Amino acid sequence: MSKLHLHRVFGAFSVFVLISLSCGLSIDFGQTAPTTAPFQLPTGIAPATVEIIPTAQLQQPVTEAVIPTLETDSVTTELPSDLAAEVRNYYEMGYLPFQNGKLYVLDDFSRSSLPSKIFDFSRTGQEAQDFALWADIELDSKGSTTYPNYTGCGFAYRVQNNSDGYTAILTNNAVRMGYCKNGMTQCELFGTTFGTGEVNVRNGTKAKFLLTINKDVAHVLVDGALVGQYTLFTTKLLGMGEIYFGAVSDLNGGYWSNCQISNVRVWESIP
Repeated sequence: MSKLHLHRVFGAFSVFVLISLSCGLSIDFGQTAPTTAPFQLPTGIAPATVEIIPTAQLQQPVTEAVIPTLETDSVTTELPSDLAAEVRNYYEMGYLPFQNGKLYVLDDFSRSSLPSKIFDFSRTGQEAQDFALWADIELDSKGSTTYPNYTGCGFAYRVQNNSDGYTAILTNNAVRMGYCKNGMTQCELFGTTFGTGEVNVRNGTKAKFLLTINKDVAHVLVDGALVGQYTLFTTKLLGMGEIYFGAVSDLNGGYWSNCQISNVRVWESIP
């Protein structure tokens, strides 16, 4: 290369450097440019949350909420020694919040006629927040059901003045725990958080049914065996509410239940 050509190249380069410096640009001849732009998560955005909504189940047409008439009364009585041992055991297991409380005996319940509505409830007049409930339930169920349809008898609890509340219904093959609204005419089911929720109860036999409620957790035992643990709502239906007798049927669907519920006792767990 001629000296004249080198002088021209060097001169052009010098002019480029001077222009760059005068414009405030910096030049680093030893750094390689990144191949990709750095990625940064946007700030100020709260993490997404997921709300699990119970699957909608059997529904009747929405009508004006009608509170069932009060049909039974309860009587306060002393706690027998066998139940006292059970209460102590359930308290130690965390099924009840307190060992102290009061025992109430409820009237028997019988349903032997064809149902006129899907969700049929009868009031007991007894209120409770956290409790243990014992009952003998004898089912007489007709027809066959496929989940999520079901038919059986049991209880509603923590029922509010607007007739929203929970249900625990014994069927021939499962315990269905749910939540009802709109005057207890539209109900949804909860799945189990522990246990299968399944049973094998034949028509005409008395099943020993036990329901315990501790804040937002329910447990059900049938014939002394734990059927399932259920997680209830954590933001509503946590306070006092009435206990109802309940039966679920669908005559148009071809399945219904009659039942006898007897020997009903409620231990209200209080400080």
